[in-house]
Amino acid sequence: MSIDMTDNNVRVQPTDNGRGVFAARDLLAGEVVVVGRSAGPAAARGVHTIQVGFDAHVEIADPARLLNHCCDPNTGVRDNAFGAYDFIALRAIARSQEITFDYATTEYDAITMPPCMCGAGICRGEIRGFRWLPAQDKRRYGVFIAAYLRAAPPLASTTKGA
Repeated sequence: MSIDMTDNNVRVQPTDNGRGVFAARDLLAGEVVVVGRSAGPAAARGVHTIQVGFDAHVEIADPARLLNHCCDPNTGVRDNAFGAYDFIALRAIARSQEITFDYATTEYDAITMPPCMCGAGICRGEIRGFRWLPAQDKRRYGVFIAAYLRAAPPLASTTKGA
């Protein structure tokens, strides 16, 4: 059974690995697919938090919290006024297609994750974070990467223990 979200763009549905977000209608490249909203600072970094600065993670509200990773995603991120990210269609997305983004576009150094299982033809095999993202992928995403990652490299003290 799917759950309608507040907008008409997406639905949350079960997947083989839990739940995911799926297009409720055909979407055009450049459309805002999901508006992410911060639910407040994260007490600790976790698999359902999202990085918004080199030293800042936030809890993120549904449906954005349920977006799954893909090494060849159909959305990219753009900072928004809600303390999180808008997820923008990088290409046309057909109704019923899963909405995905590359976790490396928001996480500088990903926490330990299982091997990537996205199944994309260009799958990198692991989810490591922006600092490990190949240059061609950074170019491919262009502006659809968290602004803090595009702005400046982190201070050495902020990456210890990551």
